[in-house]
This record gives sequence, structure tokens and C-alpha cells, in this order.
Amino acid sequence: MAKKKNQTRVETRKDEIRVTTRDLKQMLNKYLVHNLFRKWTEDFMDQDTGEVVSIERNELILEAGTYLGKEECSTINFYIQEGSITEVEVSNQKRMAFENDRDALVPYIAQVMLDKKKKFLLKAQNIDQAREIVKDYTELNFKGPYRITLLKEFDYFTILVDKLSVTPIDEIGKLAIEFSDLYSEEQIKALMGEGEEDIPEPKFYNIEARIILTGPKEEDKEEINQTFVVETYNAERAMLIINKYLNDKQDELEKAAKEKGREFDRKIIHASIEQSSIIPVNSYIPEEFSIAYAEK
Repeated sequence: MAKKKNQTRVETRKDEIRVTTRDLKQMLNKYLVHNLFRKWTEDFMDQDTGEVVSIERNELILEAGTYLGKEECSTINFYIQEGSITEVEVSNQKRMAFENDRDALVPYIAQVMLDKKKKFLLKAQNIDQAREIVKDYTELNFKGPYRITLLKEFDYFTILVDKLSVTPIDEIGKLAIEFSDLYSEEQIKALMGEGEEDIPEPKFYNIEARIILTGPKEEDKEEINQTFVVETYNAERAMLIINKYLNDKQDELEKAAKEKGREFDRKIIHASIEQSSIIPVNSYIPEEFSIAYAEK
């Protein structure tokens, strides 16, 4: 009978054993799970108030994935006895990479198979969180079995929703007049929806915008490019929404500066289209939905 060839053992997390301990025998010949820091507190005298201020310090001792032989265990034991390390998490597997945590919500696109294929735009801090958001939203808003067949992170862009569509028509008119120097009469009519019997279905416009910020002096002029995705009816209307968003942001910055007693140099903002395309997305999962899942 032919001998079986030696098979290489494949290790996975299914085989991993982790222990959190201060016992050197349990650490020996294992690997560090996380970067190991020693932590201590230093007291300083505040020269102005005379009060003692405590500041927490830390120092990296060993990196994640380090093999813990006798020398490394001896080093750890020294700091345990000193009190700057309390315990250590170790593993029987050497794992050096770690997932990078992120606070910001970034755009994702998800494809879900229901009775037919649907694509959602959403924000999340990571792909696992994005999956949970899509599952939650799908189960609340649709019926029957589903499968998530695609989750993809995008480069960052600002997502805007056409809330003008639910405001009185005269409010839209006021905004169009406010930015009338940016549009022709025909474009303003399109913004107002004139000449259309039915309101069209909104689409998701990917807008590469050129933004010019002009200050009181000519040398204060600044030009930047920024990407937006706007759920609306046409590209001209998308630019109206973008200009309104940029000016509203400037209003917020000016208000915050005044509240802190600071000067604020207000600028004239003019955004125009560099490139425009339509993203094949069915709907946008509201940002409030994502915020409920955000980890701080």
C-alpha cells in the first residue's frame, strides 16, 4: 500500500487558542496578540495654578506577533512586577496584521438580490458594518428571501439628497433666483420643473465639481475640485443643490467663528460641473440609519 504524502497543516482562526494571563508559563512559546505597552502616570506641577496635574504615559515594549521566548517573558515579568503591565493576551498563532479602525463614515455600494437586483448607496465605517446596515434596511423595507451579492467601498465623496423636491415650488423658485447668475432661463425652467407633465424619477448623479472661492481681494481666489453624488432629477438641479450645500456649510463655519469671538473671511462660492455621470443605484440608505451603527 502506498504511503500517504505528508500534508501541510493549514492554520485558521478555527484552531486559534487565546489566553489573557500574567502567568509566565502560559506566555512561554506563544505569540503576542496586540502591541504591548507599559503604562504609568507622571505628576507635574502647573506653574500657573500650582496644582498637580497627572498625565498618563505609555511606551511600546513588544509588537503584535512577537514570539515570547524566555528573554521576552523575562522582560514582561519585569514590567508586571513594576506594575506598568497588568496582563498579556497571547495566542498559539502568529498574527501580525490588524484591522485598522476608522471613525469616519465612508461611501459603499451594495447589491442585493431580491425578486430582482437592487443597488443601494450607503455610508459605513467598515465592510462588516456596511453588511449589517444593508441587512437591517433590507429586512425592514422589503419582503421575501434576499442575498447580498456585492459590497464595495468607494473613494470618499459627499452624498446629497434633493430635499427641494418636498418643499413648496416657491421655495425652489427663490433658490433658483438666488443663483440666477449661474443659470440660463432654460436651465431655471428645468430646475423649476416647468414643461414637464410628470415629475421624473430621481437618479444618482456623480458630479465632479470645480469650486471657486473668491475673497475680497483678487489674490484670495482659490480653486478646488470635489466629488458629489446627488440624488435628483437633472445635473443642473444637482449643481443648485451643491451650491446651496457649500453656502450652508460656510454659514455654519461663520456662525461657529462668531460664537468663539473669531473673525471670519466670508467668500463668494461658485461651483460648476467638470464631469457628470449617472450611478446605477436604486436608493440611498439614509445617513441616520448608518449613524445608529457608528462606533465611536
